[in-house]
Amino acid sequence: MVKTIVSRIKFYAKSGARLYIPQSVLNDPEFPFKDDDVVKIVIDNPTVFLIRPEWWEMLDWDQMKDAFERLPEDIQEKIRLKGLQPT
Repeated sequence: MVKTIVSRIKFYAKSGARLYIPQSVLNDPEFPFKDDDVVKIVIDNPTVFLIRPEWWEMLDWDQMKDAFERLPEDIQEKIRLKGLQPT
């Protein structure tokens, strides 16, 4: 079931922006995130998605080139397709 709310985004000059999510949405059992969860923000104009990232999307592969080379080929390919491979 798709649920729709209207909210407000507030921009701050030095720290970015905040999006207000009403408490009723946070309390909804279908809301997929909890306090302090890491989220991936995907911009697909005009839509913005909040998604749970894969573990390999949260790492700096430039700092872990040796580890990247030891990954299974299918994971390496996913990382390459996202443009996150070490340079």
